[in-house]
Amino acid sequence: FSPAGFSPNPDQVSTWSEKPFVELSFRVPPLRRDLRIAIQVFPFLPEGSWLTKQDCWVHINGLLVHFCTVSAPCDVGFTVSREIISPRANRLSFALPNAVSPSELKLGDDLRQLGLAFVELTGTQV
Repeated sequence: FSPAGFSPNPDQVSTWSEKPFVELSFRVPPLRRDLRIAIQVFPFLPEGSWLTKQDCWVHINGLLVHFCTVSAPCDVGFTVSREIISPRANRLSFALPNAVSPSELKLGDDLRQLGLAFVELTGTQV
């Protein structure tokens, strides 16, 4: 994996997105079947703030493959057709339009625009 837009300092459990658009570049061998992607996430939803959900638009190689609204820790899963997965480099992108910095919410000096904390990501042929 080659990440962009993720915190360079993960904690013991997760890695935060720190921009409204984050991306992972990855390679896989040629696939015989479709690819099931499962991601365990939890949203940045500070108690007492106006923020009640994190919208998440997921793209692979520029094509929209999934949308979800995350309002609690959850597992996000979706299947991607093997036709859009390249044997060369691929891009798994997350657009997080509700990402906001703790500083904007008057919750400290942290300027990172937090959206989702990523705990685990797996891919399996189905």
